[in-house]
Amino acid sequence: MTQDAPLDPRRARVILGATCSVDAMGTLQIAVQIARRRGADLHGLLVADDAILATASGPRACVIGFSGGRIAQITADRMLQAFRADARRFEEGLLRAAQAASLHAAFRQAQGRLVTALDEGAGAGDLLVYGFARPQDGADCVVLLSDGAAPAADLLDLSTQLAATLGRPLVVLAPPARRAALRAALAPHDPVIVPVADTAALLAQLERRRPAAVIAAAPRAALPPVGRLLESARCPVIFAADPGPSAPVPTA
Repeated sequence: MTQDAPLDPRRARVILGATCSVDAMGTLQIAVQIARRRGADLHGLLVADDAILATASGPRACVIGFSGGRIAQITADRMLQAFRADARRFEEGLLRAAQAASLHAAFRQAQGRLVTALDEGAGAGDLLVYGFARPQDGADCVVLLSDGAAPAADLLDLSTQLAATLGRPLVVLAPPARRAALRAALAPHDPVIVPVADTAALLAQLERRRPAAVIAAAPRAALPPVGRLLESARCPVIFAADPGPSAPVPTA
């Protein structure tokens, strides 16, 4: 499922992944901005989450209304139908946005877990965007996660440009021991640098704030799992793909 123009397998990609169309569409404009600035192709991935399907397979699975009453029975088949409908909405929105921005685009569906599916479809040079719907007008910053070293130039550039585009300050969360060196390295960008002693402190900082996006410039091993970052930040989380052999380009 692609636009008519062929995709170049040598070009970098911005891969936007989500488990529902609401999160996908709520993150789409950020992904489009990133792809345009990087000169990258835009890919969409809708994942039918195994945990959701397993829950829907239970004999008593149902939709509960705000009043606490049962609204409808849920089955795995109904959830798969819902995922397929979400996929259509995601694909249509992705292709419209890509066409308006003159980007090459592709879309695919997968079943499993979001983090695993995004990693398996990515190659060196790709940027992974974990979708999460947050109204941008309610955001108060853009967050860059650092291990204390100067961030890679492309991730720093992405962070500062995104903060400037959204009109929000850039907040850098980093270990306190490297704060002075990091401040010197980032001085031209004038970010707010907040020391975090460990992953618990990092998550607490994200929970206190309302970021428009979180960009990870630290190794994954130094950070909480992506799922915890999404829960705490409640916004899109962006990672550079782990270096390794190039993955095949997703096709319809």
